[in-house]
Amino acid sequence: MQHLMIQPIIPPSIPNLTENPLMLIKCFVLFAIAGLTAFALSRFAANEYKGNRKKAALFFVGITAFVTLMMFCFFGCAATAVKGIIFCLLLMFSSYEDIKTRECENDVHIMIVIAAFIGTDMAALPNMLLSALLVGGIMLVTTVITKTGIGGADIKLSAACAFMLGTVQGMTGLMIGLILAVIINSIKNRKKKDEGFPLIPYLAVGFMTAYFM
Repeated sequence: MQHLMIQPIIPPSIPNLTENPLMLIKCFVLFAIAGLTAFALSRFAANEYKGNRKKAALFFVGITAFVTLMMFCFFGCAATAVKGIIFCLLLMFSSYEDIKTRECENDVHIMIVIAAFIGTDMAALPNMLLSALLVGGIMLVTTVITKTGIGGADIKLSAACAFMLGTVQGMTGLMIGLILAVIINSIKNRKKKDEGFPLIPYLAVGFMTAYFM
């Protein structure tokens, strides 16, 4: 009687990282740069929006470290990973700002659009623009019809993320973020149904998740 061997599913880039010492060094350097950037960004955000420096540093550095490791596992030390790390940093900053002020600077949206061109063929530009218009349009129509508290910053961030991710991933990220927001806040604010909440942190989780798809 033969025994069935169950093998774990390992992203294909992991063997490449472990077998190539130079690649490991590159990944370590990129990991260190990502961590230092996250720490500097946390200090700036805490000072700018009057937050706790220690909590901000833990938020930025902890999430960046986790996402960076995931990037290496899925994409290796490649342009896609670098773009994903930058995307993560920008989403974290916008989430922190939204939590503190319920706003998001336009500079963040512009930087996401610029980062979208890293490792991207210019031939994909028409589809990127269409994705941004589609996802941003859906958010705008939803706001007008339902008269919810979705703000202009939420719409612009969604459009910028869709510009980077494309139509399918952009729509997927949007759905994940909105579903998370509805479920969590239905439980959290069940006694205060009309109370508003920052939406960008949920959208950030959705779009970051979609980046790996």
